[in-house]
Amino acid sequence: MSVIGVFDSGAGGIAVIKELRRLSARADILFFRDRIGAPYGKKTEGELIHLVEGDIRLLTERGADKILMACCTASTVWDKLHPSLRQAATPIILPTARRAAEITKTGKIGVIATEATVASRAFSRALHEINPSLSVAEWQTQELVSLVEGGARDESLTREEFDKIKATLKEVSESDIDTLILGCTHFPLVERTVSVILKGVRTVSSAREGARAMLPLEDRHGRIIYVENKPRKK
Repeated sequence: MSVIGVFDSGAGGIAVIKELRRLSARADILFFRDRIGAPYGKKTEGELIHLVEGDIRLLTERGADKILMACCTASTVWDKLHPSLRQAATPIILPTARRAAEITKTGKIGVIATEATVASRAFSRALHEINPSLSVAEWQTQELVSLVEGGARDESLTREEFDKIKATLKEVSESDIDTLILGCTHFPLVERTVSVILKGVRTVSSAREGARAMLPLEDRHGRIIYVENKPRKK
């Protein structure tokens, strides 16, 4: 009986679970949302390592057989984790980078992500390891994380939210990329809107590619078990 552990600091993990269920209904999913540690995108490397190691241990103790780091920022410190924890967890960056490298026609790839993910240059390194000739541009779009965490979704977007997303993507829209990595698992929740704004640019969802990396799963219907910590009210 397989149990897939998934963790994130906010709404991004929900996008990953949706993709897991869309691709297969075969395994139990244990989802931990770290609301006390959120947002991960503004944490130092040391803080991230401490949080991520705690997340992996929590899911392992609760029965997860394998764990998806459903947060691109968390995945930037995977190689700095204790070896036993690296073995238990799958970072989301490499499968996402592989997909982008596969589908680009011009070799010009963009990445939108949190402050911490962009500062780490993790996507640039992964893409250049796959193909050194790729041209990669990265943009910090922490504002988009806040919008999605605040409830912005493709299916219920307000005009104000659309305008804010368009403003956040202004520099991206002025670039000559043909492929854009949604380098935060929050962003697939507004992927259709991003595609409308960036006409002609193909998007690569970190949530979708992370989910694919966890397959194949057991051939059965499974449960989704939610675990969440919440800040205490003062």
